[in-house]
Amino acid sequence: MLAACRLAAAEPLALHIHSERAMFQVLISPGTVGTDDFVLQLMSGEGNPLPVKAATMVLSPPGSGLEVLERKATPGADGYWLVAEVPVARAGRWHLRIEAVTAFQKIALEDDFEVPAP
Repeated sequence: MLAACRLAAAEPLALHIHSERAMFQVLISPGTVGTDDFVLQLMSGEGNPLPVKAATMVLSPPGSGLEVLERKATPGADGYWLVAEVPVARAGRWHLRIEAVTAFQKIALEDDFEVPAP
């Protein structure tokens, strides 16, 4: 299932990944081929802020032969996590996995999204 929503050429991509244990919202800006920033909002399954100690993002273009990118996220003062300046080498389908570590558990959610052609 593609979780991306592309409303206009100038708008970022938005993903919503949900399980019973957690809900992750991801904003990919500018959401195009090139260098993108990923802002992660990490919440419990009920929608409350998740007390995360560390977060990692894994990004890969399925079946392309390109290298898998794994980056640590940095916590922001606003409670969101940032993965800055991520190279998105091509348009098309990408697979995203976010791993969040709390004091008691590691939660991983994943989904695919589509980067539009230039």
